[in-house]
Amino acid sequence: MRISEMRINGMIKLKKILKKANLETLEGIFSLKVFNVELSILVIVMAIGVYALIFSYFAIMKDFGFRTYAWDLGIFNQALWTTSHNGKFFYYTCELLINPSGSFFGIHFSPILFLVLPFYMVYPASQTLLAIQSFILALGAVPLYKLVKDVLKYRVAGFVFVLVYLLYPPLQGVNWFDFHVQCFLPLFFLSAVYFFEKQNWKAYFLFIFLSLMVEEHASLIVMFIGIFGFLQHKTQIISILKAKNFKDAVFFVPVATMVLAVLWYVMTSWVRDYFFPINPSFLYEFKAAANWSILGFQDPIMIPLYVFLYPARAISAIGYDFLAKVGYLLILLGPLALKPFSSMKHVLPAVPWLFFALFSNYQPYYGIFNQYPAYVISFIFIAAVYAISKEGNNLKVLKKPLATIFLCSLAAFMLVSPLSPVVSIVYPEYGLSPITEHEEFIHEILTYVPANASVMTQSNIFPHVSSRINAYAIPVIHQIWIEKISEFRDFANETLNNVEYVLVDFGSDPSATELMFSLMLENRGFKVFVSADSVILFKKNYENKAKMLAPYKVTYTHSSLALYSGEIVEDPNSTSGTVMYLNGSSGASPMFWYGPRSILPPGRYNITLRIKLNFANTLVDELFTLELCSNNGQRILNSTTFLKGDFAYQDTWINQTFYLNLDEPLIDFETKVINVSEHVDMYLDYIAVKQIAIP
Repeated sequence: MRISEMRINGMIKLKKILKKANLETLEGIFSLKVFNVELSILVIVMAIGVYALIFSYFAIMKDFGFRTYAWDLGIFNQALWTTSHNGKFFYYTCELLINPSGSFFGIHFSPILFLVLPFYMVYPASQTLLAIQSFILALGAVPLYKLVKDVLKYRVAGFVFVLVYLLYPPLQGVNWFDFHVQCFLPLFFLSAVYFFEKQNWKAYFLFIFLSLMVEEHASLIVMFIGIFGFLQHKTQIISILKAKNFKDAVFFVPVATMVLAVLWYVMTSWVRDYFFPINPSFLYEFKAAANWSILGFQDPIMIPLYVFLYPARAISAIGYDFLAKVGYLLILLGPLALKPFSSMKHVLPAVPWLFFALFSNYQPYYGIFNQYPAYVISFIFIAAVYAISKEGNNLKVLKKPLATIFLCSLAAFMLVSPLSPVVSIVYPEYGLSPITEHEEFIHEILTYVPANASVMTQSNIFPHVSSRINAYAIPVIHQIWIEKISEFRDFANETLNNVEYVLVDFGSDPSATELMFSLMLENRGFKVFVSADSVILFKKNYENKAKMLAPYKVTYTHSSLALYSGEIVEDPNSTSGTVMYLNGSSGASPMFWYGPRSILPPGRYNITLRIKLNFANTLVDELFTLELCSNNGQRILNSTTFLKGDFAYQDTWINQTFYLNLDEPLIDFETKVINVSEHVDMYLDYIAVKQIAIP
């Protein structure tokens, strides 16, 4: 038989198999029992396990690549570490200026951490938290499956929804960003609604209570679950009210839910204010009112009132970054083929968060690569389940909507999942990224920090030193803190005076390094201990020779330098292909280029200019002057005037190398070419800076 005939026969057989493999067949297969357990349950357990393993692996690799942060993986790891190893009450150091008690409960009331603690203690490390989060998020598939099977009556429908849930980009976005207690919300909210529908009130209130334990903002959503309960049984409740049978569970449960939510919020606010008070001068920033600055209130609890009283402001607020907000809603609802729109009653508990997010001017609130979608995921899926239930109750009718949401979820996964190659290309900060030699250098340098030593470092390195009580993060000055910058600087300086080691990587966080270098110029007790590339470990009162594992090297081209006069031109004979050019015949120039005003650590350097010159045969000897400087150009580190005799060849690319010695770090290293003669045409290919030793 020829190969072409074999292919045709194979396709015919495959077509017959697929034709037989309809939903009815799958339903029958899923109902089979293996070891007295339905096959559907085993398949779902396997799907949950696969998801948890995949996302645990990639989240841990992301952490290994220094793409997790003090805010918030480092905070949670340190809080759990100090509780389990130092007897402190969820103590962490990142926000001591704002939260003087140091307890996480001063920021959020999250008793759910007590449930995390025993699992964390098995292997106390940040990687454990990432694995726990992956498993807990995946576990939300269980109550979702039970709810779908109950509402749509078919195992195969539940299986499709489980796949859609595990492929759902907003869920994966929660998983992708560090660790947060909000990861429990999809599991708890889905379970609460499932048991509400089953009228299993003990289990319902258990999961309502667990939801409240996550953090205080869950109270508002729980209150709306109570309102949803009234709407879900509206007809019965009207009859109950007429009969004045207020003890009936259908009436009592929603009322009790709302009362519990209000009491819990009041109690958590009192506990936080009484036992873990916030620094009074930071109350405005603590409430993050700047994230709704367009509405212009002082406290987020005032949002509904301001929307009502100031409609013009409300329109401006919701119109801010409007396309991004529309995109946010599409990413939330699109994977479910917009089905939740057909059952808006079930989306009701998500309204509080969506309301806050859409009226804000803070992009993370209406983005999916953070913890915030955890507030709404459950209700979007619940609404989709009930929307599909309206379309019919047999598999032939359900086939189309189930296929539609599966294909939509698959398309969304391919486009906006953190595992998607599209995200890695378009938004590399949110996608997969390989571990490079640079990250290996950071890991190697971390081995030089003793396990119990006090250390201060930048946000993306902090999680790796946070398993100690005396680790500190260099403050990140967000926009909402900008008016308090002097307080943060003083706090950083005070912390610096009390630590033994400082670790910075200005390749990944130049602003943190700049802050540390500027403070070190005032506090000269720190010396370089170990360095590799742009990673530097300083040690207090260190007097011995520093170790250089790899030199710092940087190349400046037209893209990093600023052109004062001249132009950017192409030159195929140059290294970069595009060069800076100054035509001397246009007249003498006071300056050719300047910049880049970048960070340069202590060390001895080779500075190499790759340049090309054409100069006329004139009596003028001086061609131009190169200055190396700092302090906004006011401090001259090196000044060299080049003469005609310095160049044996014209119209040829040549390297000019000289040396620079730095005993202290610079936060604004700059190169300048000034006083360019009108008799010279000058080209710059690049400036190569290479560290050759550490003083």
